[in-house]
Amino acid sequence: MIRKMNETIVSMKGICKSFPGVKALDHVDFALRSGEVMALLGENGAGKSTLMKVLSGVYQRDAGELEIFGKRYGDLNPKLAQEVGELPVSKQQMVEIAKALSTHAKVLIMDEPTSALTAREIDDLFRIIRELKSKGCGIVYISHRLEELQHIVDRVAIMRDGQYITSFDFQDASLDEIIAYMVGREIKEKFPRVACKKGRKVFEVKGLNAGRMVRDTDFSLYEGEIVGFAGLMGAGRTETTRAIFGVDPKDSGQIFLDGREVAIKNPRDAIQAGIVLAPEDRKKDGLCTKLSIRHNIALPNLDFLCDRFGVIKWGMEAEACAKAVQDLKIKTPSVEINAANLSGGNQQKVVVGKWLARNSRAVIFDEPTRGIDVAAKVEIYHLMNELKKQGIAVMFVSSEMPEVMGIADRIIVMCDGRITGELMAEDATQEKILSLATQFEKKIAI
Repeated sequence: MIRKMNETIVSMKGICKSFPGVKALDHVDFALRSGEVMALLGENGAGKSTLMKVLSGVYQRDAGELEIFGKRYGDLNPKLAQEVGELPVSKQQMVEIAKALSTHAKVLIMDEPTSALTAREIDDLFRIIRELKSKGCGIVYISHRLEELQHIVDRVAIMRDGQYITSFDFQDASLDEIIAYMVGREIKEKFPRVACKKGRKVFEVKGLNAGRMVRDTDFSLYEGEIVGFAGLMGAGRTETTRAIFGVDPKDSGQIFLDGREVAIKNPRDAIQAGIVLAPEDRKKDGLCTKLSIRHNIALPNLDFLCDRFGVIKWGMEAEACAKAVQDLKIKTPSVEINAANLSGGNQQKVVVGKWLARNSRAVIFDEPTRGIDVAAKVEIYHLMNELKKQGIAVMFVSSEMPEVMGIADRIIVMCDGRITGELMAEDATQEKILSLATQFEKKIAI
């Protein structure tokens, strides 16, 4: 059935949804028109994904009304929602987007669709979105990459703390104004930088080789600096962090901490030596989502949280958890809440919190701000700055070039498994980084 452009095709009124200890949605209103791209924005924990899961039938609402194409619905389930091709949910991968398109969808929900895509794939996605929009499809677009919005978005709806705040045409507000709506305040500095005196060498990697993607890698980290690793997808940055941490086997190489060589055959060796990793996929590799915040913080630290008989020192455990919640501003009513019930940003904070509990000497972040909102990103940057001030070696991998240039004191660039160059922050430009990130390809061409 052909729909009129700008006709309201989804109407949600007074939607409520609670989980144990958490009120995720509090009387939320939302509307989507045919032929428009609606950006649904808010901080982590604002309720965006929960609202869309209610719409697509993944969650049952506790209260509120739902109308799709003028028909009022009671409880939806994913099968019912997709039987006339109305509500496919696309998440992260182009293959999922292709599957959604094959259903001839009239309502398409995209939740962080570009987080794992290359620049070329993102261009293809935006072209597809514009094509669907011209055919009258209504698209809900959830993303923390606000710079993307200008290419595709018509309207914006803002949520905060489980409540609807406002909606408006995208062209009627600046990005700074959108951010202020999202967080309830103005964020004056998106990339806070702290000046510290560069101290002694803390961490060193020599001749590291691991499979095809880590080849002859040498670098050092010093007190008082944050080192960012830049490069294109497939450059070998994540593989380097995994080899250092002992997740993947090394073919050769040495790792030194405070001038002493450490033998790392597995993550336990790295953790006990004082080298820790906040991995790229926090849900798969960084958290036990079915366990509580308390258990997630305690599990990797049982070596010092238990007495000689293996009994947990409850007071020490409670102190470590309370400190992590306070220092990292983890939004939760209790440390007994399961990690699965936290927003992406708060899950990331739990991953970091468990490592800070053991006073580690070198902290490696792999895509630490992927999928988290602007305010939560700034909190992660402040955390990295605090580690830097304490003399802890900080290394982070990021695919966001403005982030690398805004936070790192020194930038190491990788291409096809090798380090191809190094830049000090004050000398770095996007052009220089991209040149180094494609250097090996240019050598091949010659």
